[in-house]
Amino acid sequence: MRVLVIDSHKSSSNKPAQNMHWINANIIADAMGGDLIWSYPSVNDKIESDYDVIIFVHASHYAYTDYEWLEKSPNAKLFYVTNEYNLGEPRTAWMAAKRAGRKYTVVANHPQKISKVVGKYVEDWIELNLNALVYNPVLEAPKEQDEQRSIFDDCVDLGGVVYYGSFRKGRIEYFKEYLRGLVTVSTHHSNHVKFQALGVEPNFVPRVDWSKGGLFDYDLSLYIEDEITHENYNHLANRFYEALNYDCCPIFDKSCLNTVVKSGYDISEDYFVGCHDDIAGKLDLKAPQAWKDKAQEERGEVLAKLVDIFNG
Repeated sequence: MRVLVIDSHKSSSNKPAQNMHWINANIIADAMGGDLIWSYPSVNDKIESDYDVIIFVHASHYAYTDYEWLEKSPNAKLFYVTNEYNLGEPRTAWMAAKRAGRKYTVVANHPQKISKVVGKYVEDWIELNLNALVYNPVLEAPKEQDEQRSIFDDCVDLGGVVYYGSFRKGRIEYFKEYLRGLVTVSTHHSNHVKFQALGVEPNFVPRVDWSKGGLFDYDLSLYIEDEITHENYNHLANRFYEALNYDCCPIFDKSCLNTVVKSGYDISEDYFVGCHDDIAGKLDLKAPQAWKDKAQEERGEVLAKLVDIFNG
């Protein structure tokens, strides 16, 4: 069976990327023995044909993988893998639906009712914990490369609490409460003004570099979620598994209780906070080995289910 995986990532080369959906796409391509493409300059130079399965991962308005990839495989079964409820369809999948009436099976870690994906072209909707795929423990911190990491090291105190990622409107109330004092914020510099507009002035540092130290510089990772997720289960987020990868302990805002309970993890009230001042009493927390064992088990189960789904 010929399998093509199309990720939405856009880059200047076809070298591996750090972002989570590209990593998931690569994991899926490896598991299926398939080809992986994304939006790099030469991607449409040699378009292949006769794929049996085409799997889209994530979606972006900036992706430019050509529609001809689908035209040359008119009988391929189409899938769309997404772990973001606020994303619509990939551009070329939408073109296939509108021009040729092709439908696709969506594999998501959230319910269809909160998705922006148009139901008319959805053949089936399968919920699965896609976030567990990222669990891949890093056993030890890499040797310090002082010259390469000097800028990062100058602005980070070892230890402490980190919140990382982009600015999300559904988390504004939690940003206002937590992003100060003990919490360091790791994000792209373009997001600084968005956070500052809320009246918060956290210690900003560059985005987490997963190819180097990852989260090894931190003891705790603050876990907050979009308000819509409180009542619409999305599984534990990537950041839970990423923290475990680096032996960085997640601590949860109490609003995430519903998600934690449904996840099946044995997470006691000791790992929850209700306000910024609660964090000071959590600095010595460690992630139990039982969490890591369960994460490893989840990852294996999810990957096996994905292979079964794509094999039809």
